[in-house]
Order: sequence, then structure tokens, then C-alpha cells
Amino acid sequence: MAELAEVVPPPDVCLEEGREGEPTLRIGTAYLHSRYKPREEAKRLLDSAELDPDRPVLVVGVGLGYHILELLDRGYRVAVAEPDRAIAALAVGGLLRDREVLLGIGEPDAIAASPFFQRFVRDTPQVFVHPPSARIQPAFAEAMTARVSRAALLGQRLRIAVVGPMFGGSLPIAGHLVRAFQKLGHQTVYADNSLAWNLYETMSASVKSRKAAHQLGELLVHFLGEWSYARVMEFAPDICVVMAQAPVSPQFPLRLAPEGIVTAFWYVENWRHLPYWKELAPHYDFFFHIQPGAFETQLREAGCQYQACVLTGCDPEVHRPVTLEDAERDEFACDVSFAGAGYMNRNQVLAGLTDYALKIWGVNWAHPSLRPVLQRPNERFTPELFAKIVAGSKVNLNLHSSTSFPGVDPHCDAINPRVFEIAACGGFQLCDPCTGLDACFDFATELPVYTSLKELRDKIDYYLAHSAERAQIAAAARARALRDHTYEKRAAQMLERILDAFGARILRKGIRVQRTVAEIKDRCAEDAALAAFLDTLPSDALFDHETVNAHLPTAMMAHNRAEGLFAYLRELRNSAEALLQLRDTE
Repeated sequence: MAELAEVVPPPDVCLEEGREGEPTLRIGTAYLHSRYKPREEAKRLLDSAELDPDRPVLVVGVGLGYHILELLDRGYRVAVAEPDRAIAALAVGGLLRDREVLLGIGEPDAIAASPFFQRFVRDTPQVFVHPPSARIQPAFAEAMTARVSRAALLGQRLRIAVVGPMFGGSLPIAGHLVRAFQKLGHQTVYADNSLAWNLYETMSASVKSRKAAHQLGELLVHFLGEWSYARVMEFAPDICVVMAQAPVSPQFPLRLAPEGIVTAFWYVENWRHLPYWKELAPHYDFFFHIQPGAFETQLREAGCQYQACVLTGCDPEVHRPVTLEDAERDEFACDVSFAGAGYMNRNQVLAGLTDYALKIWGVNWAHPSLRPVLQRPNERFTPELFAKIVAGSKVNLNLHSSTSFPGVDPHCDAINPRVFEIAACGGFQLCDPCTGLDACFDFATELPVYTSLKELRDKIDYYLAHSAERAQIAAAARARALRDHTYEKRAAQMLERILDAFGARILRKGIRVQRTVAEIKDRCAEDAALAAFLDTLPSDALFDHETVNAHLPTAMMAHNRAEGLFAYLRELRNSAEALLQLRDTE
């Protein structure tokens, strides 16, 4: 504070006497407080902010401190971030002279790195941005809010809902994402709509009239949308991520917004092939996609403010090397394989490889010369089957799909999941050089690429003759995939972007602090009976009523005071829920 006393305000920072005698502050031509009744103005600002009185507040922008005084008088614990030393000096030397306030001054990164700040944000404070200060220093206000939100929430266990599709390429990705969020420690619910796919297909096939089949399909999709909404609302998440092709309407995120739920959409498809993104993107808080460049311009023009490229990846629990049984080798062993749908360009390229020991897996392969090499024709493969395909192939081909360009599309900009999945399964891969792929893998040591059928044939011949080199490259690619391209990495990337942009909203709403059994035990070490009961629970499980109730004896069989109290609370909860159900039926 002594250093601030020596700060001399620059000419554009002017302390003025207000109309009723209280000081106000002018920066250039802008006033930070009312020239009439700054104290009443501060009260109105805080009344409209609707802050939680039981949680601390981090204020961005100190001004002269009228709003800080009001917060302190209302009993809040307060910390303040301010970029301008001259403004901070006037506040500390004036209204805040006799008040104890944690004040960070300078750049956002420096404030966020201070130990005082780190301790303060552990209590998940609310963020209050002083509007006049934000108008003068908008970049600081935005950056500081993002850093507070990220620091306060990244260490917390959030509640995250994922809404999946009935079918399609985004279906397995939805499952990978759910597991990734769970591995990161977040409580996650999966609105899985895949159970409805068989019904959808059966219903469509059983009705001859296309119009009637379409109407019935729309009814089923509407039902699934309502079912997804009910599951998400019951879980009450902090964040809801909707996958591409999920059966929800464009209004789905708008229905979640009043509850303070941050919504995100992950569009893991080619925007040029499926344009339905246009009516969805503007409604979601954040729109994730897999195609940087031209698509981002299109999204901005459609009114999508927050967007980011998040590539697909690999799930080490699913995409891993497998050893084939002797009986499986006949089916899967080959020199060259391809696993995927038979797009036009793939049919053309692979038709030029039939003189190799080639096997093709997947659907929609129409080229006549490929029929002899199709395996399990028109059967979609599971991740387990895919791992066996990779294990049996000396060379795994990858060619990004195109519906209009013959052969290798030089303008391809949507990296497919197979790139990461083949690598994680330990397979040697030859791939076309999709835009951005060189940032994911080294083409010389991890992922050889080709740009034409001739180059592809030359590299197949070379690597079939050099098995040791194949193994070395495959091992390097697998190490890179597990290090940089897991779905845990992708999920963490999503959360960082979401928290930077909308963490203040989540903090404002408040989160449920969730601790594991081990963390609760550390806090209750002095209570021997409670510690003994906690020893009977999984140490890494969340300490909630589901975990406790699953390991409780009946009330009459309780062995000690702790078990008896928890059993009593269980009965009390069950009775309350029964009363609520009775009330709802009356």
C-alpha cells in the first residue's frame, strides 16, 4: 500500500467532487461512478447482480470503491482485480483506506498466478464485473473473468450431461466423450438414444407409405428429444454437450438456458456434406467442430459467437492393440486393409489395389471389382472388430471421404477419427494428407502420407518389404496418439474453452461441491466410528447418498453410531420422496 501512495495519477485520471459532495472519478470523458449519488448507484448495481450471500465475490474493477464498500457492508468476503495502479491508489487512499480488501493490481496472468488469488478462488467465488470499469478496460475484464472462472472451476468436479444420437459415426464418439469426462473426475450422465435405432428401422421398414413412415419417424425423434430433455433436467448439469445427429430440436438449448445450463454442440461431421448445422449453431453457447478455416467464417456469418475446432481422438480403453486367436487369423490377416464406408472416391482408389492381398470392411461399397475383397458385406463394424482388423493388417489404409472429388481430395480439411484410432490400436497406417494432419503426426516418423494412387502403391510396396520400419513407425504413432490425441485431452480442451467463455455464469449459478470418500475421510479422521464406516466404501467413489446407501445395512442392523445415522437419513429421504409423490398424484 505504501507503494500506491507514491503513484501520481496521469492527467486523464481525474478525481472530481460530485453534485452532492461525494467524490467521483473521471477517466478521459467517462465517469466510473454517478456524479449525483454514487452510493445509491452501487446499491442498485449489486441488487441487480443477485449475488449469493453465502459465497465470496471477486470484483473486476475497483473504481473508487463504492461497490466494494457496499459488498463489505452486506457481509461478503471480497477480492478485487484492477489493471490501473493510479485508480487503485485513489481507492486505497480514499474510501478503502480503513478496510481490509485483497487487491490484485496489474496484468491478469500476474494476478492469477499470485498465491493469494489461488487461495481465494478455491472457494469458487462469484465474479462481479464493475460495468464502468469494464467499458474502459474491456480486454482486462474479459481476461480476468476467464482466469477466475478457469482457476475456480478446473479443480472442481462438474456435472456434465452428454446427449448422444440414435446411430451414425458420432454414436461411438459420444461414448468415448462420456468416459473421458468421467476419467477427468466429473459426474456425468449419458442420454443414450441408441436403444431407439432398431425401433426406428423396424418402424420405417414396416410402413410402405413414405409420407407415413416420415411422420412416424418425426414422432419418434420428437419423443427422444423430450426424453433427452427430461434426463438432462433431472440430472441438473452445469454443462450439457449435444453430439452431432442427436435427436433434439434446435430449441433444445434454449429450453435449458433458463436453468443456467451451459450448452455445447460437437459437430463431428463435414459441414459441406450435412448443412443442418446452420439452424443449430446460433442457439448453443459453444459450437465445437473438426474443420478449421472456411467453416469458421460460415459459423460467424450464421451468428455463432463462440466456436472452436476440437478434433476427434482415441479412447485407450477401446482403441488398443489386440492379439488374434489362431481361428481369427484366417479372417483378418492381410497385406492391406481398409475399414470404413464406401464413398465415391474410396471406391475409385481401392479399385486400383485389387492385385494386393486386400480386405475391405464396411458398408456402401459399390465398385464391381471390389466385391471379391469385401468382408462381411454391409455389416457395420464395432470398435472390437476394428481392433482386430488393425491387428491383422500389415498396412492399414486411411482415405478421407469425398462425394465429389475423385481419388485423393487435395482440399480435404476434416480429419477423421480413423487416423487416431488406427494409431492407438498399434497399426501401421498410410493416409492422405488432410489439412492440419501434419500438426497431429510427423509424416516422416509417425504417419507416412500419399497424394495419388501411384504414390500409394509405391509406399505399399516399400513398407510391405520393410517390416521393421513399419513396426517402428506404428509404435511412434501409438505413443503420439496416447500422449496428445486421447478423448481425455479433447474433453479437457472443451472444458477450458467453455470455462473461459462461460465460467462466470457457472460460478454465478453455483456448483455442487463433490468430494470423494477418501477426501471426506481426511476431513473426519478424528471421528473413529465415521472413519470405520468410510473404510467400507470405495475410496475413489463420490461421497453422495447413492454411494452411502449402496453400502448401508438396514437401520436395525447398524453396527455403530455412524451407520445408524446414515440409515436414519436414508429412511428420512425415502419418506420425504414418498410424500412428494403422494402430493403429485393428488
